[in-house]
Amino acid sequence: MWYNHCNGQYPCELYRTMSRRFVAEVVIIVKIGFIGAGKCGLSLAHYFRSEGITVTGFSSRHARSIKDFNVLTYKDLVNGSDVIFITTADIGIAAAWERISAYDLSGKIICHCSGSLPSGVFSGADPDKVCSVHPMLAFSSGNTSIEAVSNAYFTVEGGKGAVERVKGILAHCKNNVIEIKAEDKPLYHAAACFASNFVVSVCETAERLLMTCGFDRRDAHKALVPLMLANMKNIANRGTRDALTGPASRGDFDTLNVHLAAIGDGDTREMYKLLTAVILDMKSDERQENI
Repeated sequence: MWYNHCNGQYPCELYRTMSRRFVAEVVIIVKIGFIGAGKCGLSLAHYFRSEGITVTGFSSRHARSIKDFNVLTYKDLVNGSDVIFITTADIGIAAAWERISAYDLSGKIICHCSGSLPSGVFSGADPDKVCSVHPMLAFSSGNTSIEAVSNAYFTVEGGKGAVERVKGILAHCKNNVIEIKAEDKPLYHAAACFASNFVVSVCETAERLLMTCGFDRRDAHKALVPLMLANMKNIANRGTRDALTGPASRGDFDTLNVHLAAIGDGDTREMYKLLTAVILDMKSDERQENI
């Protein structure tokens, strides 16, 4: 059953109050099935199971990669699940939906985990019963740590019934959830790429520059790791503006020009100029706020 406390958003079997504080002891009454056994799907399945949620199993073309969960036909997955997560690559979402839409989906919630696509990709579906849910986390394997997933923010978008159901599941897991609009998903996903994929490309660029200076790949990587980790710690603890260091943050244009001369022409030069411009804009905004 779904116990209607906290505006009916949270699925549970029982709750209790202690002293003056509300304490939820939740036994989740929901069965979740997955289509697509990639890094995201497997990691979420392990996570949900660790939180006491029943994972029905997986339907996937890559059944060999599934070791800890049931491998089911599409029909059995649909029949045995209350909520179905489609965790295929974006290009496979429509095909997966087409496969399961042939079955009775009465009372089922269907969601996908694409960062950029909205719930509208579920063509012909009951709009109240579909949503998109995206964990803001880089899954490097199918066994991403429970702690990492527990700290991740999730975004949801879609029909009210589906969104409330998924928010209830994530509330049970104590994850932070932000509801966004369908039209904002591409921009949201671009923001996530800046904080994830592009960080990797910037680090790769730094390694290549060090290799030009005589470092081998291994030493270049090892030399940059302490710098990168300390910088990320500063960002996490102090925010982006207070974490700024370096010549651009000091307005040291002589050093910036020396860097550009050393880098030479090409894409790396343009990248350096664009990233420097962002820092200069940040400092300009800071000055305006202090006026």
